[in-house]
This record gives sequence, structure tokens and C-alpha cells, in this order.
Amino acid sequence: MKQLSATSAVALTTLTFTTAWGLPSQSNSLTVALVWLLFMVLAALPLAFVEAAIVRRTLSLPLQGLAVITRDADAPPFWRILAPLSMMVMMAMIAFAANYSTHGLTLEGQNAINAQAFPFLLVFLAIGFAWVGMKRLLPFLVVLIPAVLVLNVLSVGRLGSLALLTPEQWQQVATAAILANLSTLGVYAWLNLQRLTDDRASKVVLPLWLTQTVVGIACILVGVGKGNVSVVAYMLTTVFACAVLAEIVGRQLQDRKIAKPIAIGSVMVATVALTVAAEFVVFDTVLKVVSLLTVMGLSILVGWVMKISHARKSLNFSSEGIYNFWRVGVRIVVPVVIIWLLVGMFL
Repeated sequence: MKQLSATSAVALTTLTFTTAWGLPSQSNSLTVALVWLLFMVLAALPLAFVEAAIVRRTLSLPLQGLAVITRDADAPPFWRILAPLSMMVMMAMIAFAANYSTHGLTLEGQNAINAQAFPFLLVFLAIGFAWVGMKRLLPFLVVLIPAVLVLNVLSVGRLGSLALLTPEQWQQVATAAILANLSTLGVYAWLNLQRLTDDRASKVVLPLWLTQTVVGIACILVGVGKGNVSVVAYMLTTVFACAVLAEIVGRQLQDRKIAKPIAIGSVMVATVALTVAAEFVVFDTVLKVVSLLTVMGLSILVGWVMKISHARKSLNFSSEGIYNFWRVGVRIVVPVVIIWLLVGMFL
């Protein structure tokens, strides 16, 4: 049941943010899907084990876990800023998704004015579900993913096509693949704390990575649904995906001895403020830059700063060769890809 909850959470966030980053709207869908698969293997797969290395070593969520990691490695406390930074990014993603999900909604007359309040309504609903608790709902919400995909198929009815991608499209797909992992930062520990003592991290990490990969490919190939029914269905998945992120952030604050009303209330205030900011065009660029820098920081922290013996023991790969492949990916491939993306955004 816990594994189903984790799979459902990852599927919801992947569908929501893959769509929000615009991948399903690309005309060359089959090519985009292949490039998505490429970057999910090259960059997202090594990144999928970063959180596992942190939480399995510390048996706590990242906000507390990074303090332990830096103390063990005698690293500067500066690295601990990555935890609150990732939490801020998750709240910004909630605002981004809530704002994007209402774009295709067609309303007329007085209702068109009221539609401007829809992103804030989605945020309040997400915070409400986060307050109640998403763990009990997640096993049942997995049916939303095929339902949304079927609605999109019926409304779009397109087939995948092959064509060369522009450099901008390559960067768009790579960014979405990398940020798919950041959107699930905390899911591994939040839903699987009692399984952190499993002999190998791959038993939980690989199913979640595979879920991200498959759901992303399905979203890209199916495309974006048209009409209010498809938009409302997507808004529903957005609410639950954002509720997952909000609860993860709130839970980490609660682990720092902050009362639940204050923790969830702080998440709500910050997310509402970010939802206002999300209406500005520059918000998307700032979110991408901060998100990519956060991912690169976590990759460097686990790959270079964290003690090698601690990383090897916490992940416990089946062979030294697999561990070395992961280490090359997290230490070299991921930072190089992110630097390429950051440079490409401003050139």
C-alpha cells in the first residue's frame, strides 16, 4: 500500500508538471518522448538516488537530514541552505502549476472575471487536502492518471510524429526531465520512512523513477486535451499533486518542532504570494534557474561533499560497477547538463 501511495504521488506530480512545462503541446511528440527518455536515463536516474542517499543515511526528511550530512563530512553549513531552497522551489511549483492549469478554461461573461480567482482556489484546495492528509487518498487517486490520459486521447486524437528538434526544444525537454525529480523531492522519505532500512535503495527508487519515465512519455505522446472537461480533469490532478508538495513542505517544518497550524499556514501564505507572482512572465525563468541551481547543488553535495563510504553504504548497490556508474552520473553528467541548460537560457 505504501509503494502504491508513492507511485500515485509521483504519477500525479509527473503528469502535472510535464504538462505545465509544455512538453505534451509539442508537435513532434514521438521525438520529444525519445529525448525525454534519454535525459531520464542520463540525468534523472542518477538524481533519483540523491534523496535516497540523504534520507537513508540520516533517517529523516531533507530539511533535517542535510545538517547531519554536512556535520559528518565536516562541510560548511552553507550547504544546508539547499533544503529550504528546495522547499521554496516546491511551493513555487505549486503556484506555477495552479496558474497554468486554468489557462485552457473557457468561460464567458461574468464567469470570465471569476476565472482569475481559480488559481487561488486550487491553491486553497491543495492546502486543505495537505492539512487533512494525502496518504490515505493516494492509493485511490492513481486512477486519475489513466482517466486524464484517456480524456486527452479522445479530445486530441493525434499520433506521435518524428522530426528534428531545435536546440531550445532539447533544452526544454532536458529541463523538464531534471525538474521532474525536484518536484518529487521528499516523496521517497515522506512515504517510505519505515522502509529506509531495506537492504537496497533501488527497491523503492527504481519503481518511482520508472513511474516518472512512463507517465512522462504517455503525457507527451497523448498531448494536451481540449475543452473544459479535459481542463477540469487536469485541474483536479493539479490540486492533488500540489497537495502532495504542500504536505511534504509542511511535514518538514513540523519535524523542526513547528506546530502544524503554523507550518501549513506558512506554506499557504507563501504559496498564495507566489501565485500572485506567477502571473508575471519572468516568474517561469526565475523558477527554472533557481530549480536547476538547487538540483545541481544537491548533486554536488551528495556526489562530492558527502563521504564516499556513507553514500555507498546508504545506497548499497548490488555491485561496485553500478555504484561507479551512478557516481559518474551524479558528479559529472548532471552538473554538466545543468550548466548547459543554464548557459542556453541566456544565450
